[in-house]
Amino acid sequence: MNKLYIGNLPQDVNEEGLCSAFSSCHIDLTHVVVNAKGFAFADCKDATSCDKAIEAMNGFSLEGKEMSVEMSVPRGSRTKKIYVRNIPSHLNWEDLDQMLAVYGNVENCEQVSTDTDTASVKVTYATRGEAHIAFRELNGKTVADSELRVSLLPDPSDARNSRSRNFINGSNYGGGVFNNGQQFNRQKPLPELPTRMLVPSQYVGAIIGKGGESIRAITQKTHARIDVHRKDNPGAGEKAITINGSAEACGEAVKAILEIVREEDKNARTTEGTYQDDEVPLKILAHNSLIGRLIGKEGRNLKAVQEKVETKIAISNSVADVHNNNAERTIAIFGETEKCAQAEVLLMEKLRSCYENDMLAAYQQPPNFPGISMNPVSMFPGLHGNGFGMRGEPFHNGSNFMAANFRGPNVAGDAKNQQSETCTIYIPAESVGAMIGSKGSHIRNVSRMANSSIKIVPPEEGDDEKHRRVTIMGNPEGQWRSQYCIFDKLKQEGYFETEHEGRLTSEMTIPASIVGRVIGKGGNNVRELQRVTSSEVVIPRQTETEGMEEVPVKIVGHFFAIQSAQRKIRELLHKAREAERIGKMRMHNGSN
Repeated sequence: MNKLYIGNLPQDVNEEGLCSAFSSCHIDLTHVVVNAKGFAFADCKDATSCDKAIEAMNGFSLEGKEMSVEMSVPRGSRTKKIYVRNIPSHLNWEDLDQMLAVYGNVENCEQVSTDTDTASVKVTYATRGEAHIAFRELNGKTVADSELRVSLLPDPSDARNSRSRNFINGSNYGGGVFNNGQQFNRQKPLPELPTRMLVPSQYVGAIIGKGGESIRAITQKTHARIDVHRKDNPGAGEKAITINGSAEACGEAVKAILEIVREEDKNARTTEGTYQDDEVPLKILAHNSLIGRLIGKEGRNLKAVQEKVETKIAISNSVADVHNNNAERTIAIFGETEKCAQAEVLLMEKLRSCYENDMLAAYQQPPNFPGISMNPVSMFPGLHGNGFGMRGEPFHNGSNFMAANFRGPNVAGDAKNQQSETCTIYIPAESVGAMIGSKGSHIRNVSRMANSSIKIVPPEEGDDEKHRRVTIMGNPEGQWRSQYCIFDKLKQEGYFETEHEGRLTSEMTIPASIVGRVIGKGGNNVRELQRVTSSEVVIPRQTETEGMEEVPVKIVGHFFAIQSAQRKIRELLHKAREAERIGKMRMHNGSN
């Protein structure tokens, strides 16, 4: 992929003029597409030409405007690579390595040959988040009197799977076939996470403006799509605003709206004589299932943002926030308008990253085995309509957040298996206090929300001292909800080494009489089960289960792997029971 993004162009520039400017530096452009809003895309013949174009033309003056030239990165790219230019030639590699390592684990650093007196490197970080932090922090940073220029580099996988982030395999919507003749439905879009903010109801009119003039001006300036839900939740003191667009566009829109709110509030309270320089905080909304990871272990993530932009951040922290009609928590940011806007960008970057990870994990299910075809946050009852609703009202306000892709647990296929069952989850022993909650509040809330019976079993002789058993009694949907809450709580409390791939051990029992059918000939069923669910499944040997009526099946994996495996085992059990029932009927008919 040798495509350039060329920004900050004069409004009247055309393809011929752009090509002419680049030709002056002996750079040929092809497939040039100029946008009237002041930017363009163009192809170079190879990677060397791209590097040369960036070095020579970034900052080049065209009709009085300094154009910006960088590699074109597809929207939704998962790239972990950045391009650092204008590095002082006398800077030694040790100092450069130390500077890059501040922002994350550097997997590779490759020097690029240039025709200038400065050096350039292409850097690959271990994660996308680290790369984006480095891009944001290093761009414009002064090193030895030289201002660094940093841009994101497209990942090779973007060219092979350019829709991987914004689209999910249609097989998760049913109808797919998972065999040698694989068959897939049309891909469906993966909805992005918008920015949601709360504003005092009395200032909604000023935000919209006469005839929509004010909100239209903000939209045109920021290129963000803004929906003010002024008619939702009548009589409420605050109204929600949903903002869709790039992170930068959303951040600019939030800043513009906050400026209007604070100006209106200052004028109103000055007139009343009650203004005391205590400005209205910026309030944004975040889903309950993302809050734990936003806060981080011991509040590290929030502390880092507060220290970086010198703001104070408070998050509503009531158990009552998690109920049928309220899936969101309020994040209040106190400080100067500019710094509040910067904090919002950082917080939303973290929320979007967590949301994307959850969405991709939820939808990456094999075609013939849908598992749970949904996003994990939709486990909260009421979140099956058109998205996040106003706080305290049913979720059908048309904010168009998740649309039809946000569904409840896909238990329709389990209708035949809706009888109650018992599963066990093994959790870290030190997490028991957090799991129970103050006076048992957390475990009671989970049990009520999932409509299941949940019990943390006291340690017994022979048990692993590092783990405790949590037994859950309920139907498949209740099992899903309960286990999700357990995983999410552990994630919030920081018991998983990685952000979204925490692994636990679960256990369910199957009748000893049909163990052989579940295992399959030569263990084929178990091997296929492990392959398609990415979990580890352990069923005791027959010699180990003699005399037992129920046989324990252990499943090890992350949340979605365990849920997929449990569902598949239920299907195998149903088939085995059906085969056993039909066999008995045939024997009975034969005897008659």
